[in-house]
Amino acid sequence: MNPPRRKKLPSDPREWLTHARSDLRLAKLGVTADVLPEQVCFHAQQAVEKAFKAVLLHTATDFPLTHDLEELLDLLARAGIAVPKELVEAGDLTPYAVESRYPGFWGEITEPDMREALSVAETAVIWAGERLQQTSP
Repeated sequence: MNPPRRKKLPSDPREWLTHARSDLRLAKLGVTADVLPEQVCFHAQQAVEKAFKAVLLHTATDFPLTHDLEELLDLLARAGIAVPKELVEAGDLTPYAVESRYPGFWGEITEPDMREALSVAETAVIWAGERLQQTSP
């Protein structure tokens, strides 16, 4: 079975925010569902990435296909978009996008690491939602 492939990225920031919120919910559910911390952190990283991309689209700022949160933070800064201080170090979550998904590629992720990733993700999703509620970028 071959799933349908999308030919271009969604251009509606609300669609990105919906996916960011879904990733955040999955990350939070993982904490209580005996899920590996690596997978919780993966969904936390994805929530931040999609939240940032929603804001970039809302402000008509192009972005590359990347999981690099530091690169997305740089694009936000260049577009004159200030992020909350809690998100300044969000780039630290970038490795969770790929390496954490595979056995043996990652050292132990501690409970505090996982909680910090969730906190950053929640802040990013709330912030993006507030930005998108503004009528103009």
